[in-house]
Amino acid sequence: MSEDEFIEKNYNQWLTDFQELLSINSVRDDHLADTVHPYGPGPKAALKKMISFAIRDGFTRFGVIDNRAGYIEIGPKDARQTVGILIHVDVVPVDKELWNYEPFAGTIVDDRLYGRGSDDMKGSDMLSYYALKALKDRSSTFKNKVRLIIGTDEENDWQDMEAYFTAEGRPDLGFSPDGDFIVENAEKGIAHLDLISDSKILNPSNGQLLFLRAGKASNVVPGVARAAVKNVAFNRAQEIFQDFLKKEQLTGQIEEDSDGFKIILNGFSVHGSTPDEGRNAATYLALFLLNFDFDERTNRWLNFLAKTIHQDYFAEKLGIGITTPEMGKTTLNAGIVDLEINKTAKINLNLRYPIGFSGLKAVEIIENNFPWIKAYLRDDGLKPHLVPADDPVVTNLLSIYKQVTGKETHLNVSAGASFGRLMPRGVCYGTRFIGQQSTAHQIDEYFNLQNYQPAMRILIKSIEALANLD
Repeated sequence: MSEDEFIEKNYNQWLTDFQELLSINSVRDDHLADTVHPYGPGPKAALKKMISFAIRDGFTRFGVIDNRAGYIEIGPKDARQTVGILIHVDVVPVDKELWNYEPFAGTIVDDRLYGRGSDDMKGSDMLSYYALKALKDRSSTFKNKVRLIIGTDEENDWQDMEAYFTAEGRPDLGFSPDGDFIVENAEKGIAHLDLISDSKILNPSNGQLLFLRAGKASNVVPGVARAAVKNVAFNRAQEIFQDFLKKEQLTGQIEEDSDGFKIILNGFSVHGSTPDEGRNAATYLALFLLNFDFDERTNRWLNFLAKTIHQDYFAEKLGIGITTPEMGKTTLNAGIVDLEINKTAKINLNLRYPIGFSGLKAVEIIENNFPWIKAYLRDDGLKPHLVPADDPVVTNLLSIYKQVTGKETHLNVSAGASFGRLMPRGVCYGTRFIGQQSTAHQIDEYFNLQNYQPAMRILIKSIEALANLD
């Protein structure tokens, strides 16, 4: 069977499998975690689904590692090198009330398949799996072993890959199809910081901000923020809020509540690697709340959120904006915001930085610039990563894209984090096409079904080429 015949013949089954994978709510849920389901039942169920496809389709080498990751393998068992195609089946949380489609149903409208994870990255999961199947079915021979490595914790702590590498070793080269069909051979370092301050009120007679909460994941721009306020006149607040919504072109609701009001503000959620493409609901809500007088500590915290963090996409106002020729600018996302009166106020920052900087340096600078804040480095495990432009992994992928599409693609420095960086000669590559909108982590996330045929051709040829590299 020719490559094109395989692609055409397998489309319907690929689509069915894709919808089955999308139907699994694979958001991490630590409340339901145990040794069998270390990230909750959803991610493990999605991993089992991928392995079930392999069993059904006649793969003979596959496995599950510590209930956290899995693999499907082809090529010589005793090969000197391993090519890794690194994917993940977990997804980010959903603000279901904002969606127009059921997030876990796999609804098709025109050429779009809607569902959480369709763009990031269950569409790429199924394309990569079927590309591997195409090579298996035609009994291709390779120099290198090829493993499709399936993660279940990419959207959080990457403990899945840590467990896999401990048990199975690290692939030598490869790619993660977790973006566009450009060759992202450089990825910025990523650090997670918690900024903590005291929220004990000093003047109870003033207006009181009872709570402000937004965000569910560090690497997502918050799309919804909620707050409750006491000792503030509702009618005045309602009038100011309507003017604010009109000026900022946002939506939200405000309702009277026991000597004050409750408020919901809708922003625009996007991936935390491109915060400038979203609208952070938390910082906009802080901006609105500056219209009212609270106690000294609350006012200081709101000013920090609304005047320093708000639209500080490159961390310049915070004082940690770094630019280098190799990797460009630092990017900053305030992914989780949580203030509760008389307890603590926390802002979780997702910082993506170039070579020459670190999370520890960020902590030092922030505490020096804002002495009333205590900064904690929660994680700085993903250091900047760079594969030279003349590496055969890079040059082959560039060449194959042009061979299939007739168009040039290019190299790119990514502020995102893909599993590609975990391999010494690993890159991020595919499966959206250049110019297509990314809907990763967004409301009504979708996969463009027209990508199936050309993406399959690129992936089959790319895996085959890397499988024969020295």
